[in-house]
Amino acid sequence: MDIERYLKDRVEDQMRYYESAANSAKRKHFFIQTAIVILGLVVPVVVNLPNSWGSTEISQDFIKGAVTILSLSLAILTGVSNLRKYGDLWLTYRMTEELIKQEKFLFLTKSGKYYKDEDPDNGFVQSIESIISSEHNKFRTIIEESKRPMKENEK
Repeated sequence: MDIERYLKDRVEDQMRYYESAANSAKRKHFFIQTAIVILGLVVPVVVNLPNSWGSTEISQDFIKGAVTILSLSLAILTGVSNLRKYGDLWLTYRMTEELIKQEKFLFLTKSGKYYKDEDPDNGFVQSIESIISSEHNKFRTIIEESKRPMKENEK
């Protein structure tokens, strides 16, 4: 595979993938965190609703049901956030995209370690593959950490 094809088929493809993955993880992270904040604020308001609102009577059963549903939703979203680690994934994907982009521009401008390099193509491919491999290892670590039960001192 020549370097032009590698740039197009591997480097550009990986940059698009990491950009898309980072944007997706960011959207999910912000949605879940916003919902957690809103639910955390709404629960105490619902708990403290008066028995009547103007001419409308509010039953205690309705309030209990609403608090239960809101609290369960809050617990579920918190659990999903802790399990899926969208915030961590967003940062990892974004950092990987930027590292690949930086390496690409150093290579294309023959700057940094590529300046006066005897075989810049080989070094470039090795650097890109190392960045991608490192990201895969970080991803595995993030996922494995989310699967481990919490230790007593982390609770």
